[in-house]
Amino acid sequence: MGLFNNYLKEGKGVSKEQNTPRLILFFQIYFRKFWNLISLNLLYIAFCIPIITIGPATAAMTKILRNYAREEHAFLWGDFLETFKKNFKQGFLYWLLDLFVTVFLIFDLMCVAALPNKMLITICTAGILFALVVTAFMRYYVYSMMVTFKLNLRQLLKNAFIFCWAAFFKNILLTALIIIITWLMVFKMNFFLLLFLVATLYFSTFGLLINFMVNPTIKKYMIDGYDPQTGEKLEEEKYEGFDEPIPDELD
Repeated sequence: MGLFNNYLKEGKGVSKEQNTPRLILFFQIYFRKFWNLISLNLLYIAFCIPIITIGPATAAMTKILRNYAREEHAFLWGDFLETFKKNFKQGFLYWLLDLFVTVFLIFDLMCVAALPNKMLITICTAGILFALVVTAFMRYYVYSMMVTFKLNLRQLLKNAFIFCWAAFFKNILLTALIIIITWLMVFKMNFFLLLFLVATLYFSTFGLLINFMVNPTIKKYMIDGYDPQTGEKLEEEKYEGFDEPIPDELD
């Protein structure tokens, strides 16, 4: 499963856009939406200022970026605000859970050195780091599914955990890209340039990359070929969109 795989589609053939390599398509979308990404980044930061609204704000930003990644229209302010309100409770609960788990694991990692046995330290460190990686992988998918399907929190977490392994190598590559680019920004850039980029493009750029990467996986396992109302097999062209309810569980 490559980083920028093309969709495979039988039937009448594919459009010119679908024949475009995924890497090129990403940059085409990125530069086409460049000024919108700046506006979205600023809007996201503004809505995150109360801290407790980070989850709902992330869901709202994800809805916009999901549409951009699928080359669909989105009203920047209107869709952001609507999604923020609609997903406020679920976004807040997931953010709170995610924060608790992450802080708990980091605290455990800091305490591991106090263990008396070196082998036990190694095993515990490896286990905690593995849990942190899985948590990060799940985060890529939870918000996208949250704004796409009518699933409860348990179903979101279960499906996101499955996607950790269904697209494992893609998730590894995506994480490596984020870490490497962030590291270069922090250690190789002037402080004021770094601050400017974080304020204007950082969150929306990586958000677009994440949505561009995870959408094919979600589409493959939760969308393609199934009627959202009946669950019956359909031709892909007949599928109208992502926003209808689908069966609760992954096949």
